[in-house]
Amino acid sequence: MPARGDPQIHKPSIKNGPGVREIPENPGKSRKIPEKNKKMKTTPLAQPAHPSTAQGRIPRCRPARAAAPRAPEEICRAPARSNREIIAGQNSKPLRKLPKVALLIESSRKFGREVLSGIAKYVHVHGPWSCYIEERELHGGIPDWLKQVPINGIIARIDGRRTARELLRLGCPVIDVRASARFQQIPAFVTNPRAVAQMAADFFLRAGFRHFAFCGYPGIPFSDERGAAFAAYLAAQSYTTRAFSPPPQSSTWSRRGTSPPLTLLQAVEQRGLENEGAVAAWLLQQPRPLALFACNDICGQQVLNACREHGIIVPGEVAVMGVDDDEVLCSISEPPLSSVKPDAERLGSQAAALLDAMMKGEAANPGLVEIPPLWIVERASTDVVAIEDALTVQALRFIRGHVNEGITAKDVLAHAGCSRTDLGVRFRHWLKTSIRAEIVRLRLDRACSLLRETNLGLEEIASQSGFRDAPSFCRLFKNRLHETPTRYRRAKKSSI
Repeated sequence: MPARGDPQIHKPSIKNGPGVREIPENPGKSRKIPEKNKKMKTTPLAQPAHPSTAQGRIPRCRPARAAAPRAPEEICRAPARSNREIIAGQNSKPLRKLPKVALLIESSRKFGREVLSGIAKYVHVHGPWSCYIEERELHGGIPDWLKQVPINGIIARIDGRRTARELLRLGCPVIDVRASARFQQIPAFVTNPRAVAQMAADFFLRAGFRHFAFCGYPGIPFSDERGAAFAAYLAAQSYTTRAFSPPPQSSTWSRRGTSPPLTLLQAVEQRGLENEGAVAAWLLQQPRPLALFACNDICGQQVLNACREHGIIVPGEVAVMGVDDDEVLCSISEPPLSSVKPDAERLGSQAAALLDAMMKGEAANPGLVEIPPLWIVERASTDVVAIEDALTVQALRFIRGHVNEGITAKDVLAHAGCSRTDLGVRFRHWLKTSIRAEIVRLRLDRACSLLRETNLGLEEIASQSGFRDAPSFCRLFKNRLHETPTRYRRAKKSSI
């Protein structure tokens, strides 16, 4: 019997069976081994070092002594590694060399900022790139650092042939996102001038205007192209466009004995400030009501200043529209300026995609890519119905004010107090459309605006646009615009 306090040892009993040899309790003695292992060479177990085990006792374990603490310098014998070495050890793949791209695009104008935004969106998805950019004006020239940094590609607003030649000497792909002039070996992107002019002309025609004018900066390529396209589109519909011709040289610069170079857009725009009196005198000679299309928002704002200072009522006598939709400039104008919104972000994104392909060695066609505008942002400078027939104006204003209430042609006739035949003839004469077609057009215009600018569901958009329900709205939308409202929203929001 073991003494009190000694641990109890439970030994499993092993019965002898066929082909089994007895395993002894004490080492060194014979033990039963399966018959199939008899031929294996066996060696006796080593004798225990402690004498108590030979007597069937188990020795008590003594606690091990705690190791003496090592000095800090012994623990940290490994040399310290930098963060870069640690990251390199974790990532077996070598770091990829990023392409270096110079962006010579002005940030002083909204168009330039939106082009940069489009480039950034492309780089975030298909990059990354190492972009080199500085705050600059439109005619900032070539920075000194560009000749010192090994650049792989350039996207620039090229302002002249000298700049183009200097950029090509750097020996890397170049993309022009201004296209003021065409250069061999340089692909270019520009807002489509014909689409801009047509959008503005159609807006004025739907408003009932029969007298049209254009004001721009002669000698500036984009201004000349938009003016020519505006006049050509209206001439095809038997209308004449009157264009403003500024004085050959401003009096201020004549007194100074100097003249700014007319090829510089900013200098020409500054000279436009001094033509305020000439613009007003020219406008006073034009027939009313007049629809005036300005080459850009700066020119449009100068026209509004001339009208305000010389007693010309806007939009009652002259309606004014610009291009670029610079919110700050348009909102600070009096009255606020309506403007054609270009798709500058899409222009920048497509330019970045082409440069990416060229930097990878793909061949590119050095042609001109024209990007159509998005839409017209209507403000107070064009909020007018330019129709001489009072009854048609009354009916049209009623439609515009209640188009979201589900009105029909019968409601318009009741408000105007005339027969369907009489008002229908007036609409076809002045607006080249029918009463019902005008109601549907204004409903679709409102629905498109809500799709672009809000996240409302189709049911809510249909209700706020005057449609009976969402299914009828979707059917009519697809029938007229040849795409679903959801696809239209996705396409327009991706362009913004």
